[in-house]
Amino acid sequence: MTLGIVSEEASPRTSVVRFGPAWKKRTQGLNLLKVKGSFYEMGRQHGHLMSDEIRLGPIPYYRSFVEKIFGAERLGFAGPALVRVLQRTVGARIAAKLPPFSLETIRGLADGAGLSYASLLEGCTMPDSLLWAASRLMELKAPGPAVIHRMSLGLGCTSAIAWGGATKDGKLLHARNFDYHGVACWPRTQTVIFHEPDEGLRYASVAAAGVALGGVTAMNEAGLTLTVHQHMFTDQARLGGTPIGVLGDEVMRKAKNLDDAARILASHTPISCWTYLVTDGHRREVLCHEESPDRTAPRRIGKSGETTFGYANVYLDRELGDTEVNLYPSYWRHNRGRHARVNALLERGAQKGALDPASMGGILGDVGESGCRLHEAIAMVLTVGSVVFRPEDGAFWVGVGESPSSHGTFVPLSLAREDHAAELGSFRASVPEHARRAFEHFRRAYVAYTDARDLDGARREMGQACELEPAQSLYHATNGLLALAAGDAAAAAEKLGHAVRLGHTDEPRLAAFHLWRARALDLLGARDDAKRSYRSALALRNDAPVAAAAKKGLAKPFATAAARRMQIDMSLADVMSP
Repeated sequence: MTLGIVSEEASPRTSVVRFGPAWKKRTQGLNLLKVKGSFYEMGRQHGHLMSDEIRLGPIPYYRSFVEKIFGAERLGFAGPALVRVLQRTVGARIAAKLPPFSLETIRGLADGAGLSYASLLEGCTMPDSLLWAASRLMELKAPGPAVIHRMSLGLGCTSAIAWGGATKDGKLLHARNFDYHGVACWPRTQTVIFHEPDEGLRYASVAAAGVALGGVTAMNEAGLTLTVHQHMFTDQARLGGTPIGVLGDEVMRKAKNLDDAARILASHTPISCWTYLVTDGHRREVLCHEESPDRTAPRRIGKSGETTFGYANVYLDRELGDTEVNLYPSYWRHNRGRHARVNALLERGAQKGALDPASMGGILGDVGESGCRLHEAIAMVLTVGSVVFRPEDGAFWVGVGESPSSHGTFVPLSLAREDHAAELGSFRASVPEHARRAFEHFRRAYVAYTDARDLDGARREMGQACELEPAQSLYHATNGLLALAAGDAAAAAEKLGHAVRLGHTDEPRLAAFHLWRARALDLLGARDDAKRSYRSALALRNDAPVAAAAKKGLAKPFATAAARRMQIDMSLADVMSP
């Protein structure tokens, strides 16, 4: 993909719904919401004006997410009971650490929307519950296949920041992809919320219906932006700290500069492992605050001549980095590739002093140059929110549409006006149409498999993706894995064999193609051919889990029951625990 941009302009057609000092309208395919007053009142206004969208949004989805993570649907009558125990123990302990302003906001949200306060609270505690549970399983080194599948959904946000000589006008730009669960519900209920608390600064958060606090992706009237990055594969999560989303909201309400932000962030101990990126548009500096329950590692960027900073989901601090576990090689290759890619694109633009909001949006929409759609791409199936902030003048552009949201039109908005700002111009990342359409089928296959367990639907969608992009070996391999899960060993062997012939830029990926093709051949009774494919997997540079599985396959044929238990990570087209 190039960084070329297609300009798009449109005149908004809006109708405003009011509730006291609050209002809601829909502009350019995006929900805009204004809330004002006490924390309870802002929550109640949000709930009242967005009640229908909240029911379809990420908070109800997240409440059931722990059940999906642990495969409770496969545990019979015991599954729901186990999930309830987790919610009433871990979830309750996390909720107990939420500060009063957060609880008041959630209670107002529930009252306004006519929803259960307890249910909304469970959804709000999901991110830290998930990380705590994953951390305990990593300590035990015993996560089951369903847990591994759900843990490995490729969480990976990306931030690209540029200022000074790197940008056309010298102003700081903070571009951010939010990659998270809720592919089917987050983009469709995406909402920009203009917050005006009784005490503190006005700020805008780029969120979704029901996400009432602004502590994940936001910008305030003092010219500060904030984004949060999650560190998934670490065993350091520990109960007793402050849940995610709370401190970021406090930063947006109270911080007028990076010193203020640093003090607020340093004042707490987190439950899980996160990085906060806070920028000051006026001073053109960045605070990168990396943290775990045991260590914080803040660093300031911008005073030593730097003009760009890119971040993915790998700690830069060495001690914190030592706590990250390479539990899933495909995830780490992609994470490293994405980190390198965002910084390379920033440097490329900085050398020309050419970075502007449109080119920063182009970085968020990047699909890589390796020939593989997933190898180093910044725009992924889990990219449910995309924004480019220009905090010096309160301008920002939000990507609209299905994931990856960075492939949709970026709609211009103004924090000062709390409204659409057509004069700023909209833009869209340039992606070849056939590649865009193919990835849309890949997204649909992800939703069919992950949310609905609809194997037939997922296979149909992957078939369309393969037709549109026949050179994408991971598309063919994913189609083969879905066929294997559906019990169609003949189709699986054919499709995985095609992936083998196409090859891949990562040799361990090719080794995995051989492994799964061998397993499909085993199910067909072609034992000699299967053994040759197992040996091919072992002859290549491979990941340790693939090597262990291939050795096991040489000793004993793969069984149909094992194929039924496999869990495909659709976001990265792999099986984490083969």
